This record gives sequence, C-alpha cells and structure tokens, in this order.
Amino acid sequence: MLLKLYKKDMAVLLSDKKGLFIFILMPIVLTTILSFALSGNFGEPGVMSPIEVAIVKSYDKEAESNAYLDMVSPYMGEGLASLKASLNTELDFEGLFFNTFLENEEVKAMISTEVMSEDEALQALEEKSVKAIIELPKGFIKDQLINYTLPNRNEMTIRIVRHPDYGYSGDIVESIINSYFETLNKQIVNKNTYLSVGSGYLDQATLMASLSEIMSSEAVSSSEKVTRTLVPGKRLIDSPTYYSIAMMGMFILYSAGYMGRELLREKRLLTLDRASVAGISYIKVLAGKFLMTITLCVIQMSLLILYAKFALGVEWLNPLKILVGIFFSAVAVSGVGVFVSALTLTSENYRVANIFENLLIHLFALFGGSYIPLDVLPKIFMTLKYFALNGIVIDLFLNTYQDADWRKLGLYYLSLVGISVFFSILTVLMIKRKEVFTYEGTH
Repeated sequence: MLLKLYKKDMAVLLSDKKGLFIFILMPIVLTTILSFALSGNFGEPGVMSPIEVAIVKSYDKEAESNAYLDMVSPYMGEGLASLKASLNTELDFEGLFFNTFLENEEVKAMISTEVMSEDEALQALEEKSVKAIIELPKGFIKDQLINYTLPNRNEMTIRIVRHPDYGYSGDIVESIINSYFETLNKQIVNKNTYLSVGSGYLDQATLMASLSEIMSSEAVSSSEKVTRTLVPGKRLIDSPTYYSIAMMGMFILYSAGYMGRELLREKRLLTLDRASVAGISYIKVLAGKFLMTITLCVIQMSLLILYAKFALGVEWLNPLKILVGIFFSAVAVSGVGVFVSALTLTSENYRVANIFENLLIHLFALFGGSYIPLDVLPKIFMTLKYFALNGIVIDLFLNTYQDADWRKLGLYYLSLVGISVFFSILTVLMIKRKEVFTYEGTH
C-alpha cells in the first residue's frame, strides 16, 4: 500500500511542470548568475590568475623632464651633463615603474597591466575586461625628480579606480602600488638625510652630482618574497563551488514548501476521505509523501551537483560522501515538509505553507548563508546559521567538498537526522489528534 501511495504522489509531482521548474531549473539559473556576478569576492583555487589592470598616463615625460632641468640647471654647474644622463638611467622613473617594477616576475604573477587612454580604460572597466585602473597623474615625472633631488617635497596622488564587483582584486592592486611608492618614500628620506648632512661639507655642484649614486645605492626591489599556500587538507572555495552549494541548500526548502500543501490539497479533493474509507490512515498517506519528498530532494540536489561539476568545473573529490550528504539532507527536509503539511492541514488554510515559502525560506536563506557568505557578516550570523536547515546543509557540503573525515561529517548527519525525527514526531502527534477530532481514518 505504501508503495502505491508513493507512486501516486510521484505521478502528481511529475505532472506539475511549474513546480519542477522551481525545484530544478531555478537553482541552476541562480547558481550560474551568482557564480559569475560575485566571482571577484572569492579566491581562485590553485595559482592566482593575474588581475587585469589598465594604466592611464596623464603626464608628458619629455615636457616634464625638460621643465625639471630648467628648474635645477642654474644650481648644477658642471654636474648638469651628468644629471641629464641620469634621467635615462638611475632617475628614469617611467622606466623604473614600467620596466623594473611591473615587469618583475613576482609582480607579473599578481597583476597584468596594459597602457590605455582614459576613455579606453573606463570602457574596459565597465565591460569587466579589467578589474581596476591606475591613473598616473600629470607631474608624475617632474614631481618624482623634485622629490628625489631637491630638499622640497611635492605631493603626488595616484588614483586607482576599482570595479565594485571585484573588491578583493582592487584591494590587491592598491596594496601592490602602495608598496612600490612606500619603497620610493624610504629612498627620499635617505636623500633628505644626505642633503642635510652633505651640504655642510660639499659644494652645490658636487652635492647634486653625487646624488644619483646615493639614490641608486638601495635597490627598489626587495629580496623578501611573499608566497601563498593553503592549510594542509584544505581547498579554496571559489564562487561556483559556494553558490552551487548555497542555492542547493536554499531550494531544497521549497521541496518542504511543496510538501506543505499536499495534505490539505488532498483533503479538499476528498482524496483523504476516500483513503479513510479504504482503511488508509493519515499517517500512511503522510509516509508516502515523506518518501516522495526524499526522492524530489535527491533528484534536485544530484542534478545541481552534476551541473556544478560539468558546467561550472566544481571538482567533488568523494562521490560517496556526496551521496550520503544528499540522503541525510533529503531526510531532514522531508521531516520539515511533513510538519508544515500537518500545520497546514490542521489550520485548514494554505496560509501556513505560503508563510513558509514566501517569508521563512528567505529568512533561512539570509541567516544560513545562501545569499551571501556569512564570513562577511557580523559574528552573530555564524551562530544563527545553526537554526536554519540550509545553514547546516551548506556547512555539510562545504566540508564534504574539502573531503573532511567521516567523523566530522557525522556530526552534521546526526544534526540532520535529529531535525527529521523531531519534526516527524511533532507531525505524528498533530495528525493523530486531527484524526481523532474529525473521526477520519480511525479504526
């Protein structure tokens, strides 16, 4: 009898094309959209790809170099020729920035640069072909020459324009550029010390002629290196991985919502009355729907896992752990589903199921981490997620993706079984009371 009820419920489910669209296609669509839209907020697995950056040159190197020479030539005397030569060697700040710094292998591994006009750079940023723009201002050459060789100091502002969808990439670019100019500032401090001390012993021409040698005594690049590695046994969670799990955790709740309408729907269609006459209690009817909800969740989650693997490139390491996680998640959702169904039947109003679908699921999605990773929210959300079924499911599958050991995963399995048992017991008590009150299905 239970098998017949199960087959009947599956036939009704498969005939509901709108319901199947929500259960299967919607999480796939949202996973795809969120994976690409928010990819800049997640680290990439393995080696980090260089961040594409546009560089806008708002200065005129030749004109600014000549303006600097006109300024200092009255003080240089015989050292002027040496200073002019150093503009193409030690004091070639354009070459230092583009050829020495940006062409450094370690820097190239982090950012990939291309010189563009301002309009081209803004267009590229809008099209997301670059993640940030570095604008080198007017006076970029002249101000650096003055700061390096003269006692006075000109302020220079480097503008970085960041795309809002690539926050972490913008932070990285800003940090790299700041580190370069901080190193130059250290050399300016050396210069000021040299000029302050040397002016008491050397004439102006000798002082300026020796300046380039003093400035080049400390290399701009450093021998220290920063390497990125992972905690042993851990894998980086990228955007497709996270949102395939997050949307799966959210949309299986809609299976519970679908189940929440079933008993009242069958009561209004008199199906429950006919079942009672045939000697089938509400509990047996509910058991068939419990199995139907498990099947729906298994299909729903399996298809999303396969889509994430073959379409989005998510690498699942242990298929057995995936299948076990799917089963226990489906059991927990079915327990919640029959509880919502019992509440809806008892109230004899679809309002309970509507509130669950239109309000509670979205609250669970927020607190459980389906909309946005909880790491970026206040710490209280890390505690509240355990009160949301999808939060437990998301944690389970993130750990499954990391190939956590069975003992750690077992805690999540027990939590999901506990949820199913708790709500199933409440459901049985409510249904028994409903049967006695209406004198239906009792023998």
